[in-house]
Amino acid sequence: MSPFVIVTSFAALAAAAAAGMMYVFSTFVMRGLDRTGPAGAINAMRGINVEANANPAFLLGYFGATILAIAVAVMAALRLGDPGSVWILIGAVLGVLGAIITIAFNVPLNNHLDTVDPAAVSVAEAATEWQAYFSTWTNWNHIRTATSALAAALMLIGLSHR
Repeated sequence: MSPFVIVTSFAALAAAAAAGMMYVFSTFVMRGLDRTGPAGAINAMRGINVEANANPAFLLGYFGATILAIAVAVMAALRLGDPGSVWILIGAVLGVLGAIITIAFNVPLNNHLDTVDPAAVSVAEAATEWQAYFSTWTNWNHIRTATSALAAALMLIGLSHR
């Protein structure tokens, strides 16, 4: 088996794992947090964000998928004439896109939420802050979930054509 096939296989697996992790947030974690009320949801999400930013296993898994996707994109671009390489390249680009969305949209939303202290604002202000965060963050999370799932699928489709 070639190094390209091995790296692409790991990249597809990592993209699928990232999609699964984000899918969980899109389908029930955010809704579960929403059920706790604005103050509880803000405090819980702030705690999740602190843990995510400090957890080496999570960071390696999530951003490792991006690093693998970058490596695969370069390798696929160098093999565009080979069967399946276009599918693999598109999948790899989508894998990188998920991280770009995270950095460009979800992280700034998280950073803003870190400035909101539910104990220091009115209940109405906390509710407004949470609903703005919840809806926007979840919508971007849906998109990055889809990009990661498509990344995995397209890389696997490309491998099947080799």
